[in-house]
Amino acid sequence: MIKRQQRAIQNRDELLHAAEEIFRIHGVHVPLQTIIDHAGVGRATFYRNFADRKALIVALLEQAMTRLEDHVQALQAFDDGFLRLIESYVEQVPHLIVLIDYWRIVDRHDPIMLNIYARRDKALQPLINQAIQHKLCRPDLTPQDFSMIVGILGSSFQGHTASDQVQLAKRAIELLLNGIKI
Repeated sequence: MIKRQQRAIQNRDELLHAAEEIFRIHGVHVPLQTIIDHAGVGRATFYRNFADRKALIVALLEQAMTRLEDHVQALQAFDDGFLRLIESYVEQVPHLIVLIDYWRIVDRHDPIMLNIYARRDKALQPLINQAIQHKLCRPDLTPQDFSMIVGILGSSFQGHTASDQVQLAKRAIELLLNGIKI
């Protein structure tokens, strides 16, 4: 029974990993069978884990939110934690392509998305408050602004490889944090 449960968890993880890779290359509208084949599981296994494409993408969003929450928690020990979070997003850029692509087409008032936004805001607010308190960012910065910052980093998606994307994201962060002033 335990081996069966472990295999089920492994299958789900493999499907999420495959979806992230395939969506990054082909976009979120790729046939689901492509993801199933890439994960090396059967069609029934996919549908035991995800009712449809939306459920798969929501699982990717929730996974990303959990990573964000964990990362923010670790950064709360630093006065400049919010700035460190932005700088660390360079490494996340290749994984964010999927989410940004989905964000463009999702209904912003969908209850699932409202929950995601609430989790994001709750996670980010302490870091933002800390940065404001230490005069490291402007006093009107909000968790919603973080989405715009991530959108700015989206310019790095024009890179053809993950390495190109990371390089472009580093440049975008440098311009964002240091501006274009002399």
